[in-house]
Parts: sequence; C-alpha cells; structure tokens
Amino acid sequence: MVDDTRAAQFDRGLTTDQILDLAVALADAHGLTAVSMRRLGRELAVTPMALYWHFKHKDALLDAMAERTVAAAEFVDAPDNPWDHRLRDVLTTLTDVLRTHPWMGRLVVERLVPQPSYLNALEIMLDCARDAGLSPDDGAVLTQQAVQAVVALVDYEPGPPLQKTHRTDPGAAAAALLDAIPPGALPNIRKAATELHTLPNPERYYQLGIDMIVGGIVAVACAPR
Repeated sequence: MVDDTRAAQFDRGLTTDQILDLAVALADAHGLTAVSMRRLGRELAVTPMALYWHFKHKDALLDAMAERTVAAAEFVDAPDNPWDHRLRDVLTTLTDVLRTHPWMGRLVVERLVPQPSYLNALEIMLDCARDAGLSPDDGAVLTQQAVQAVVALVDYEPGPPLQKTHRTDPGAAAAALLDAIPPGALPNIRKAATELHTLPNPERYYQLGIDMIVGGIVAVACAPR
C-alpha cells in the first residue's frame, strides 16, 4: 500500500475522462477482457494504484463505462403511439447502442445501469407492459427478457469466421452437407439451402429479431389469463 503523497504523485495529470476514454476504446476493440487496471495503467503511463483514486474497484469502472456509453443514447418516447410501437423504438435504440459497443451487453444483463438515459428506457418499457395490460410482475420479467433477447441478437449476429480451418469455405461446406440429404427428404431445408448458409442482411436481421421480440410480448399480452 502506498501512502497518500506517493499515490498523488502517480495520479498527477490523470483524469477520470482519460481513463474512461481508454477503457471504452479497449472494450470496443477487444472486448471487456482487455480492460484491466494493469493494462490501463501501462497505457496511461501510471501505476495501477493511481487508477484506484478514480475508481475504487473494477466494478466501479465497469459501471462508469456503461454510464458513459448509455448517456450518448437518446431513448425517445411518443406516449400517444401504440405501446408495441413504443417498445419497438426503445429496443431499436438499445440495439444500436449494443452494436456499437457489444461489450455493453453483459453489463446491461448483469446490472441495472444507474444512468438517467437507461433508466428512462426501462421506464418506457415497463410503461409499455402496463399499457399492454400485463401485471407489474409479468411486465418486469418480460422487460428483462426483452433486454436479454436484444443482447443475444447482437452477441450472435451472423458473420464471417475469424479464421478458416483447412481452407474450407463455410458456405460450401454447408451446401455440400445439404446436397448429401436424400432426395425427397427435408424439403424445407432444401428450399432454404442458400439462405441457411448465406449471411443475412444485417439490418433485416435486426429488424426481424426485434419484430420477433415485440411480437412475442404482444402474444403474451393477448393470451387469456
């Protein structure tokens, strides 16, 4: 443990914004695993102890990163619109944030981000659930599940593999597998063969995903209780 005088020397000129800017940049480029006090200290040319004068622990840093990122988002609500349209708008904005900062997904699932913009988003979603006629308990559960589903959409967005093994093209391999299906078997898979091994249009992928989430909540709201 260093004394206050020595720690202050380590911290000279270092600002909270500098730490957050670097932490968010590292997370955007390499994921949350790349964000450590040791690495931040090394890249900022300070000792890790200097960082603890700004953030008491790693969780405090993660909270601040989440707050910084979500603060830039504008969750606009139009209360006179149908609740399912309002919900779709909020989920679309959240999706845009997570696509830019995929590492945020884990944080919004694991914790309640104490930032006015994000709390406003949750407030809108819960109000949508209320307008849909759902109970407070069901509304809270479905709101959490909607957020989790958006995170899953972003985490598992189809994309090219990071590296090819044995020089095998994934699309060609999938096509060859489908060609091996006996004639007359699995006709729907055959008809969708091209689509099943072709990357979808990203915008259409997210539009359909959000439609599925909202449609599921509509179905729950309309089901007899």
